[in-house]
Amino acid sequence: MNARKLRAAALVAPIVLFLATDAFAWEQEAGLRVRVGDPTGEFGQWVTDPGVGLGAHYGVRPLSPLTIGLGLDFLIYGQEKTRLSLPLVDDFDLTTENYLGSGFLFAQVRPLSGPVQPYAEGRLGMNYLWTESKLEDRGFFDDGDIARKTNYDDATAFWGVGGGLLIRVRECAPEDCSPGVLIDLKVLRQQGGEAKYLTEDGVEIVDGAPVFHPVESETDVTTYEVGVVLTF
Repeated sequence: MNARKLRAAALVAPIVLFLATDAFAWEQEAGLRVRVGDPTGEFGQWVTDPGVGLGAHYGVRPLSPLTIGLGLDFLIYGQEKTRLSLPLVDDFDLTTENYLGSGFLFAQVRPLSGPVQPYAEGRLGMNYLWTESKLEDRGFFDDGDIARKTNYDDATAFWGVGGGLLIRVRECAPEDCSPGVLIDLKVLRQQGGEAKYLTEDGVEIVDGAPVFHPVESETDVTTYEVGVVLTF
């Protein structure tokens, strides 16, 4: 088993243990966020445009100021579309997209419980970078995917720190089972390890065959996120 697989196993094991605990006895929350990711450091030298995506988490509060949990994030950090024309058939679009997905454990310290709740957050997890191409028929009656393939992928560990504000919109009301609702504003700096990945110009078609030009660097990203958290 290689080093990357060992690191992945070491991070997955705590998640399994976490899910095996009696977490449902504690106050729970679930959140969904829209994310804008700004590549920084070496990653920013190769990927110059910001990425967009979504994030989600589930957490429990075993102690009053502390929330722990797990989450999933993803970003689309590059896209390239090429028009293909073949004899005697309709035109096609070849779309290549670059993705960064993350699975993580997090701990959040929230010292205040009023209508505005500042917090600090730390994360530990795995990044998965992959590039996917799809061929789409541009015909009027048969528009849709013809083929889809993952061209290149890699994984690496990361850690992140940041903070934000939770703004209460509605109190949790146990008597009528209504969840509490909070607006979530977050900034996070994610320090990613080295990985090989493709950029927007990383796939070249030569004599009808794809030629890949991967780059290798650390995968640091600063994200700006807006979302909603439900407590219950």
